[in-house]
Amino acid sequence: MIRIKNRILTIITVAALSATTAYEVSAAEEQSSSGSKIGFVNIQLLLREVPQAMFATKRLEASFGGRKAEILEFQKSCQKMEKNLEKEAAALSKQQQQKKIRKIRACSSELKLMDEEYGADLRIAQAEELQKLQRLVYKTVDQIAKQEKFDLIVNEAVIFASPAADISRKVLGRMQQISKTPNIPVKDKK
Repeated sequence: MIRIKNRILTIITVAALSATTAYEVSAAEEQSSSGSKIGFVNIQLLLREVPQAMFATKRLEASFGGRKAEILEFQKSCQKMEKNLEKEAAALSKQQQQKKIRKIRACSSELKLMDEEYGADLRIAQAEELQKLQRLVYKTVDQIAKQEKFDLIVNEAVIFASPAADISRKVLGRMQQISKTPNIPVKDKK
């Protein structure tokens, strides 16, 4: 049932994107024939290359590095328990072996739970950082568009854009200037 819903959602998303692309292209053609100024921006390029993305990565590493190290240590202790059982198995009674096996299973279960929680928390934090970065990119694009009097700025949904219409590097340059005085400090959370 969930797979069917996911497929339906995917189909709806693809259809919506296709309709949006067709609309943007026809709108761009209509405006360019009337002498309007149209620009293009590569959002993915910006999200990869702006310095603020590096700051966000450092914040995430600082926030989650300690937890990741904890999980790795716990994993090592579980593996050590397994190796000890393998070495001592011949000298242990069945009851002692079963007891150690239960401890190893409990350790593995706890490790799996820790890893899942870590992954979920990390994905949430990454999504929050991405949203902040996207807002900053869109704000910067908006500022450049207004300053340079663009009538329309489009993104990846465009099939063709001349290099003259691509303002991605201008946005990147502006964001690099902004990053010289980063307003988002790197915090070390443990």
